[in-house]
Amino acid sequence: METPDFRLRDRVLNAASCGTQEHLRMKPQFAWAGALALALTATSSIPTQAGVILISTRNAQDTQFGTEFTTDEKGPGMVTPGDVAMASRLSDYGYSCRLILDKLLGDAASTIGQDKQTFLQPSNKDFAPSLIIMSGSGGSADTPPPPAGVPLMMGEHVCLGNNSGRAGSIFMYNGTASTDPNEASTPPATKYMKVVAPDHPIMAGIPLDAQGRVKIFREPYPEEESHVPTGGKRNFEYRWCTQVKADAAAGTTILGVLDGAEDRVCLAVVDKGGTLANNEKASARLVHMFTNEQGSGGSRRVFMATTEIGQVIFVRAAKWAMGEELPRYKALRIVEAKAAGLQGVKLTWESSAKQNYRIQASTDLNAWNTVVDDVAGADGLLSRTLEVGAVSRTMFLRVAAMP
Repeated sequence: METPDFRLRDRVLNAASCGTQEHLRMKPQFAWAGALALALTATSSIPTQAGVILISTRNAQDTQFGTEFTTDEKGPGMVTPGDVAMASRLSDYGYSCRLILDKLLGDAASTIGQDKQTFLQPSNKDFAPSLIIMSGSGGSADTPPPPAGVPLMMGEHVCLGNNSGRAGSIFMYNGTASTDPNEASTPPATKYMKVVAPDHPIMAGIPLDAQGRVKIFREPYPEEESHVPTGGKRNFEYRWCTQVKADAAAGTTILGVLDGAEDRVCLAVVDKGGTLANNEKASARLVHMFTNEQGSGGSRRVFMATTEIGQVIFVRAAKWAMGEELPRYKALRIVEAKAAGLQGVKLTWESSAKQNYRIQASTDLNAWNTVVDDVAGADGLLSRTLEVGAVSRTMFLRVAAMP
């Protein structure tokens, strides 16, 4: 007799898998010993602090007259989707976010009739920046200097080092040996980050695989490229933001390196007061973030290619940069998954009243469909019973926590 096909795949993303209806009949009840780690999007219960998060976006838009992309009908136009996605994700956690053209945050603002202080030192101090994110969607020449005393996250790899030719350099590294490994690299860049400082507040509790890695970039969705015109920009692209490990400044703490190329740093931080490559002290916390938004002719959807756990790390990095106390990341624990009669499966998990949840299903682990949305959380255990009588193939289920 065939044994039931109750598979466990990808300990980070998947909660449970159940077999077909026939499998359930053969084995009506099952449970796992131990807990399974899932990718929660929750990180902290600390209230939103005052101020706004400014996300710099590309001034040289695909439709802007007189720029390199004036006639580029293939690009995303007057928006950078990845920057919008960053703002949307942070807004889910209660932050006020503004997308600002990169030039408007530097001295070049005056050349287009603007004053950078309008954004950096607004008349209403409640709207002063609490964090600036340079995503890499713009050009390195347009990346403005980091304002003194304002925490900053940098995704423009050229500006991470001691680059005297770039006003936006933040001196987390000596030299200028930056790269942005991606899917077009030979061989294609890995999608994994190897964590070297698992106990740092940003990474504490983040579930890792047996090799000490976390998957930062997802696989492409099955239909993600299906309607792109011939020669058009790809909808799926991933691109790292890396620097040479040996070039780290004295005050730089390395959190993660590129899997398979461990001499390349892809996530690092400098605390306030840390010594930079120019021998100055950091006036605020700095983060070398792992994504580069591919300003040079890409579709600029890199952040949208990150995994759920990758976005968790991004949010935790933003919170750390702003000085928030980060509790240890608490992964979701599946308590029990068992058959409910001949037609159903019951999922039970540890819940929090500060979260909402959704249950998703997949037959191939690539595309997930939401089957139960917006489940209100409660402290303690939550359960939902799903009807699976019509399922004809092995089905995988996962529970995800919403902000």
